[in-house]
Amino acid sequence: MTISKEERAQLKQLPIRGYCDWKGIPYTTDTSSELRMVDHDSLVVRTKLNRFVWNSTGAKGDLVDFIHYYELGKSDSESKGPAIKNQLAYARFVKGENIDVSKLYEGTTPRYKFDYDKVFKTQKTTIVKDYLVNQRKLNPQFVDNLLKSGAVVQGSRYREGDKLHQNPVIFPWKDVTGKIVGADRQGTEQDFEHFKKRGSSKKIFAGSDTSTGYNLSFGTGDQTLVLFESPVDLLSYAQQNHQDMVKNNATLLSVSGTDAKRGVQFLNDAVTAKQAKFNKIIVAFDNDKAGFKAADYFDRFSFKNPITNEAITAERQIPLQGKDWNEQLKAGILGTRVMTMTENANRLEALETFETPTSNLKQDDENTSIIKPVNQGEKRPVKSDIPRRNKADRRKENALKNKKIIQEAMGKVAKYQQDPQELKKLLDFTATGLNYSARNSMLIQLQNPQATLLKGYKQWSADGIQVNKGEQGIKIFGAPANLKTIIDRNGEKIRWADATSQQKELANNKQLEVRSIKHYPVETVFDVRQTNATAAQLPSLLPNRPIDLATDKSPKHLDAAYKTLMAYANKLKVSVIDQGVDDQIAKRPMTWQGQAKGAFVQSKKNRDEKFILLRSDLTPTDKIHTLAHEIAHAQLHSLQSQNNWPTAIKETQAELSSYVITKNLGIEPGEKSVDYMAGWSKNLKALADQNTGKVISQALKASTDVTQYLSDNLSHGEVRQTKTSKLLKPDNLAVVEQSYQAVNQTSTRHI
Repeated sequence: MTISKEERAQLKQLPIRGYCDWKGIPYTTDTSSELRMVDHDSLVVRTKLNRFVWNSTGAKGDLVDFIHYYELGKSDSESKGPAIKNQLAYARFVKGENIDVSKLYEGTTPRYKFDYDKVFKTQKTTIVKDYLVNQRKLNPQFVDNLLKSGAVVQGSRYREGDKLHQNPVIFPWKDVTGKIVGADRQGTEQDFEHFKKRGSSKKIFAGSDTSTGYNLSFGTGDQTLVLFESPVDLLSYAQQNHQDMVKNNATLLSVSGTDAKRGVQFLNDAVTAKQAKFNKIIVAFDNDKAGFKAADYFDRFSFKNPITNEAITAERQIPLQGKDWNEQLKAGILGTRVMTMTENANRLEALETFETPTSNLKQDDENTSIIKPVNQGEKRPVKSDIPRRNKADRRKENALKNKKIIQEAMGKVAKYQQDPQELKKLLDFTATGLNYSARNSMLIQLQNPQATLLKGYKQWSADGIQVNKGEQGIKIFGAPANLKTIIDRNGEKIRWADATSQQKELANNKQLEVRSIKHYPVETVFDVRQTNATAAQLPSLLPNRPIDLATDKSPKHLDAAYKTLMAYANKLKVSVIDQGVDDQIAKRPMTWQGQAKGAFVQSKKNRDEKFILLRSDLTPTDKIHTLAHEIAHAQLHSLQSQNNWPTAIKETQAELSSYVITKNLGIEPGEKSVDYMAGWSKNLKALADQNTGKVISQALKASTDVTQYLSDNLSHGEVRQTKTSKLLKPDNLAVVEQSYQAVNQTSTRHI
């Protein structure tokens, strides 16, 4: 039977989720855009794309691939004919039931926030204890202690698919402050009929906070972090290595899968919230390809603890017997095999070479394709003579492509010299309080002047919002990462992950230099207009202004805004004087706006003596605007700075910065703003294009520092009474600031 082009398109639209529901294949829905298989949670279905990725095996694709690899358990070399038959059977069902697949899962439930009180638990613990002691071979006393402390609990019976299952084990997740923010559920019965791969149910509760996982601490728990794929493996390892864990002040963390980056998130939170002095990570993932591949993350990246200012070393550990730590425990074997991350990378390379479809077993006939035709009417694929690019080559190509996009964007910076309206758009965008870096604010506006609110694809998905198909993203700089890098004999920098085995061996023997080099990746973000976000969702997505003085005329709140700016000046070690200095200010030269309203003054004899002088007769809003202007001078143009710009440019920088700050506070510049912009653009015309970028970037950096301080210390016009420590994480866009070379500057006073 020949399938028409239209019918083939209809088959492509058949949802993987719908097929799972039709066949009774159990899954969990952690977010509105992702599903996870219950019996193998490393398989993720992205419902919007209607594609899946099986992280532990590397398999991915559409519905036919899902049926072939997952449901039927077939390999690359086997025919996909049976999978296509199952797909066609589902298509006949959909057609017979007159189901509109495009509307099948409209209005999916919003993202759920985990609530441990709503997890059904029992007082009795008999079934859980029997499972952990008799099936998993954990020590009875160890299990009793876990149950008494609440580190393990017995859940209520639950229904999954068509069966009521017996009581499961609940493993509650605690964050670094001790709050329960998620949980694993582990089935306690063998049921290969429903759970073919694993033989038992396994699930992460919806809404669980994946910046942590199931964890136990020993000693102070703040020096060594040990990562596992599952809670049972964690407990098995803890039982076998208890004394070492106490000695090493270790925290054991299960990431419920193979996402190594979750370990870094946990470290980051612990360092920030508790000043933890972690100095070592042990990756104790399974002794298989997926485990080695996940652990390789710590070979490619290096980390440093900001509390101790020392490097965090990484080490790989695997059991002496079996695939995981519980298998070793049940075998009655003690001990660990310790590997360096280089040895881990070599083992991974060997496993990937062994498992590749083009191994020696398939080299008898080089013209034989491993892809079989669907039917006789289709043509057999022709083997390409073009050599396959490796990961390193693809990475270099993408880097060059992204570099070109950014260079083209920054090449347009001259328009801020020519068009005052474009300059105003940039300043208004920066004033929104989204706290992008100055460099990224310019990159965003130069690529898409209409952009307002931007996030990465995953950040939008986490908010239950989908990026529209076919949208072109905006390139920005991401958060820096320290990459282990080899310097070859020609001085070329080679990422450790891209180096050959020979280069790594030379590096390990200290015949080639190895450095930790800070890398600024280029990332892709999308504007809210490029998503399916609704008007109702926007208020929760936009940042709250510290105060909106366009509507809030409260004298108390105006004074709070002014005093918060004064506090920022004090942070710069600059004293603000707003009484008794009118005579000194009157002696200042007239400005283009008339009589000077304030001045920044610094002593030449003692550079630490810095003052901002303000006229006493200024209105409340004038005081705020003038103080913001002089703060910019203090930030950018003190004797300690190296900005050797002409006076007109310094004034322009101060005006640009104060515009952003006052706009952020809700003070609208009014109709004269266009005239102001024209004057500022005119001043910028005297600069070379590359200097225009520097001048604007410095001004935006100065203003962003202030608006961030306002947000941290002012809420709805009231000074915040309590302050919370900020996590040492990149923001939602992971933006960074680039530094520029500057020359000496000699000015001492600015109006």
